[in-house]
Amino acid sequence: MLTLMRIAIPNKGRLSQPAVKLMNSIGLPMPDSGSRTLIAEFRKGRYQILLARAQDIPEFIEMGVADLGITGLDLILETGMDVSKVMELDFGRCRLVAAVPEESKIMNASEVKDGSTVATAFPQLTKKYFEKLGKKVKIAGVTGATEVAPKIGLADVITDLTETGSTLKLNHLREVGVMLDSVAVLIANKESLEKKKERIQEIVSAIDSVIGASKKRYLMANVPRSTLPNLESLLPGVSGPTIMDIIGRKDMVAIHAVVNEDEVNGIIAILKDIGGTGILICPIERMVL
Repeated sequence: MLTLMRIAIPNKGRLSQPAVKLMNSIGLPMPDSGSRTLIAEFRKGRYQILLARAQDIPEFIEMGVADLGITGLDLILETGMDVSKVMELDFGRCRLVAAVPEESKIMNASEVKDGSTVATAFPQLTKKYFEKLGKKVKIAGVTGATEVAPKIGLADVITDLTETGSTLKLNHLREVGVMLDSVAVLIANKESLEKKKERIQEIVSAIDSVIGASKKRYLMANVPRSTLPNLESLLPGVSGPTIMDIIGRKDMVAIHAVVNEDEVNGIIAILKDIGGTGILICPIERMVL
């Protein structure tokens, strides 16, 4: 009898929807967004999805409440929980940065004066960052709206997550230092990693196949038979295209191939130049190499 495999994913925030989409992609369809369900069960109880706050997931994993979890690298380092990082995912990329008001004369975090107050939702990482710079600062812990802290006189400096920097600019703040490059990661309970190794590998392989497929496209086209000797060079990124005869056509063949998503437009242009027709580009749900 197979034991339960429980996976914790964020119930809200920037990582929630991508995590739900990922679970759907590997065959664990989540309830709709209006559902109040906190635990979803799949495959006759073999799998459970636990919806939790992203910042609680590292602790849940360390405690063994869940075997696997999806959360941000920033939260793992902030909490300091003893968990195993299994793999990086393809979403949630951002930076934890230090920022000051636009009118400030500070151009680098190393110029922050001793005694300055820093507002942040990441007190541990912020403390370590400024200690490394040799600065003695006061930490003002906040749980949201960090960007307004300088405006209301709560802090001189903030540290916060940013993806594009647009929110900082909107609040008239300027980046003066990058503390951490973060990304969503899959983490595991260390005991589960030993006792449920095969089950965890099954999930990891499924996720890996989805991530790999997201960067590829399936290409189908009819091309002149005379172009076959040069087909590999004409289609960069293609690994072993499948060649098939077309009934009733001696001059044309059908090709099927997997291509890199970022090369699709160039490949289409090349195929049209050599007389390719019936070109189809399709997404790939899963790809196991």
